[in-house]
Amino acid sequence: MRQRHLLAVLALTASATLLASCGTSGGDAASSSSSAATSGATVGFTVPGVDDLPAATAEQVHVFMINDLHGNLQPPTGSTGRIGGEAAGGAAYLATALQRLQKAYPNSITLGNGDLVSASPLVSALFRDEPTIKFLNSVGMQASSVGNHEFDHGTIELERLQKGGCAPQGCEPGEPFTGAAYQYLAANVTNAQGQLPPGTVPWKMLEVNGKKIAVIGAVTPETATIVAPEGVRGYMFGDEADAINKYVPEMKAAGAQAIVAAVHNGGGQKGGSGEADPNACKDVSAPVPDLAKRVDPAVQVIATAHSHQAYVCSIEGRTVTQGASYGRLVTDITLDFGANGVTSKAVNRVVRPSLPADPGTQRLIDFYAKEAKPRADRVIGRIPAELKREAFPGGDSPLGDVLADAMLFTTRPPAEAAGQIALMNPGGVRADLKAGDVTYGDAYTVQPFGNQVVTVSLTGQQIIDLLEQQWQNPDKTTVLAPSGITYSYDPNGAPGRKVVRESVTIGDQPVNTVAKYRVTTNNFLAAGGDGFSVFKQSTDLTVGGIDLDALETFLQATPDLQVPTSRITKL
Repeated sequence: MRQRHLLAVLALTASATLLASCGTSGGDAASSSSSAATSGATVGFTVPGVDDLPAATAEQVHVFMINDLHGNLQPPTGSTGRIGGEAAGGAAYLATALQRLQKAYPNSITLGNGDLVSASPLVSALFRDEPTIKFLNSVGMQASSVGNHEFDHGTIELERLQKGGCAPQGCEPGEPFTGAAYQYLAANVTNAQGQLPPGTVPWKMLEVNGKKIAVIGAVTPETATIVAPEGVRGYMFGDEADAINKYVPEMKAAGAQAIVAAVHNGGGQKGGSGEADPNACKDVSAPVPDLAKRVDPAVQVIATAHSHQAYVCSIEGRTVTQGASYGRLVTDITLDFGANGVTSKAVNRVVRPSLPADPGTQRLIDFYAKEAKPRADRVIGRIPAELKREAFPGGDSPLGDVLADAMLFTTRPPAEAAGQIALMNPGGVRADLKAGDVTYGDAYTVQPFGNQVVTVSLTGQQIIDLLEQQWQNPDKTTVLAPSGITYSYDPNGAPGRKVVRESVTIGDQPVNTVAKYRVTTNNFLAAGGDGFSVFKQSTDLTVGGIDLDALETFLQATPDLQVPTSRITKL
């Protein structure tokens, strides 16, 4: 029967996950000084590796930073597996790269900058990302900022990742999970009592060769709207600079001689990650310049993340960096403790697969790949043509529309949920789906979050209000993929009046603003994720199955599935 109370809320909480992309660079640019780029034959620059390293000096401490790994233990593929036109990434090679850096610079620390786990490939995700945590422990990581993806499964799961123990679903294969040996940092995440999420701290002091280095971590305030609200209920995500500045006196009083801020937020160079030298700083976009200007001068380094871009900048006399994503780069930051104070510099070093694979890491990957293979290879359906997540002119995408169709297929009458329309958020569509047999692994790559399909009641007017919320962020339009509903919109229309009212049809009939409709979506959106707060006005919630199961059911029932045309018209 329809669940209107605690049972439904608990079901939502149990699978609280993130369904948004990691973020893209903003459009506002500000100039800053650039590190010199060397010339390469193909892309105009050469990215340094971990060979022919400069000699260590007694007064230097190196900081090795990794960001946005996302459980990519195996080498990433396609454009996300390249840096400067060459293949890059893979944990077995990343381990070797770090070993060489740590050997060359024994006075060093190894840090992370969030999104190390979640939205991960199957070899890690199937096992609650325990394989990735084990890998990071093995390479000597000492601390990491939380990223928005560390909150995918809520603060309870974040605490388990920190402290260890079995997941509620049971223990995973392999050695018992003892948790992260490194410390998660969350300076700007607090509840009403000012407490941080369990297991996290705002900053950590690391001592290397007699030098005290404080590392503080913060995460984008967007986290509050791009993770499932139930998982972080009661927590606020404050301004990163304000949080860092709050703790500077405390860190200095504890004897910090240098401060490194790991901020899981970032921008990008003009030209994007595919064209830009990862060691340049060409018109790096917001929020980077403002963040660098607002953070206390006592902070020598701001390592950024989240946008999956790469740059090395000097802004306001401090080093500001980011190292792309998926373990393709290691950001090598040098702190020089001279007589006149601490100075800093950095270089992004590419992780080349020409490096020898680390045997221990390879054994770890091989073990979990073998455990995952039978489930990943199971064929769940077949499609005659490729389904892409690239958007139509109207803003929805072929694959997004099919995922919405799949949710609606499993909830429409005679199902008890009685769904009439479905809406899918674009951030939940993580990859294209190739033509031919579709395996569970393929589907998981597209939808790696295990969200529940839910159905709620909204009035016609509330549905229109919900659609208008697609333009609530002037810097980032979020167009939902629809099923069972079509409409037109004017992008130049006034705020709150972009949707052409008379164009909205549900079941081929004009929408009735006072009638109630059954709307199917995932639990992330139903809880107000991505800022779609109208969903929180809904009633009569019915909790269904998992989104992957819905897709499998739909594919099996639709063997001749055709690529859909757009359901949205942009005027």
